[in-house]
Amino acid sequence: SSGINAEYGKEKLLQPCDNHNLHFASNIAPEARMDIVANGLWLPMQSAYMDVRVFHPNAPSYINQPIINLYKSREAAKRQAYGQRVREVEGGTFTPLVMSTSGGVGREFEKMMRKVAGRVANRTGENYNEIINHLRTRLRFVLLRACLLAIRGDRQKICPVPVVVNFEEEDFLV
Repeated sequence: SSGINAEYGKEKLLQPCDNHNLHFASNIAPEARMDIVANGLWLPMQSAYMDVRVFHPNAPSYINQPIINLYKSREAAKRQAYGQRVREVEGGTFTPLVMSTSGGVGREFEKMMRKVAGRVANRTGENYNEIINHLRTRLRFVLLRACLLAIRGDRQKICPVPVVVNFEEEDFLV
């Protein structure tokens, strides 16, 4: 099957890494979590772990830095914190998903979206450009919703139940 299964709605707790000799900058906290885990994204039967980082490119401390460097440095920091732990302890791959509050995404995020869009286009026969446009639009609405939650706070009292999405069954018609 060429499907991709992803679990979201609940961050996945990583396994303990007590007996592993990890890089000094690795996140070895027992409560370390991943934002997204997708099975079969990069390789069949292998879990792809993804962690999201959102930054504001217009912050005063970033004024003199090129935007491409901001994306690269945030991807590198995520990879340094989680890459080795995910490879050696979880036995999966790690992809840092970096995006800015202005709607842009890092190279790894774009690569992941292209992979998903290509898989959906091959499976459904839909136009790749329409699918990637749809994914980017949905991503920006998710980012907008997250920014609004950060500003006004969450109004929901109860934590939602985790949802499992099978990308093979997801409707991407635009």
